[in-house]
Amino acid sequence: MKLDKFLVAVTITVGVLAGLFNLAYVLYANSDATFNLTGLVVAGFLGWATFYAAGGGKDGLVKGIPANLSGVLWAVVIVFIWDKAFGFNVLGAFIAVGIGAGAMCFQAHLKWFGFIPGAFIGCSTFFALGAAINGDVLFPTIIGLLVGLGLGWVSQKSAILIQTNILEK
Repeated sequence: MKLDKFLVAVTITVGVLAGLFNLAYVLYANSDATFNLTGLVVAGFLGWATFYAAGGGKDGLVKGIPANLSGVLWAVVIVFIWDKAFGFNVLGAFIAVGIGAGAMCFQAHLKWFGFIPGAFIGCSTFFALGAAINGDVLFPTIIGLLVGLGLGWVSQKSAILIQTNILEK
């Protein structure tokens, strides 16, 4: 097996950054901080995945940010419709999820929202963190996705530096 030097560099940068990200969260969570960021690491990893799934680099950010954030918006719409129009019944789940999922695909007609998987990742992150329309879910979801996208960019840029300045010498 021949090792790909860029993948080795990405392995190093993602490993270090992921460990530091998790450590920072654990230190924050164990502090006296009162701002709830429960689920931040989960959201961060999903934002990070979005960055690489969207092709990395500038595209990872340009496609990932609006897609993830629109997915969170559609998740809020799903929960709102399901609650207010249907009282969280089974038929309401079918209709609300159908509207939201369809909208995440339809919005791809607009250039800024064309990365459909990113919208589904954003939506799923909101549901994974509790699906409540409040700050305890929305803030860690949005902050985590954005931090994850940023960590994706940092991990790729630093991997390029490691590859060109260390592994190829």
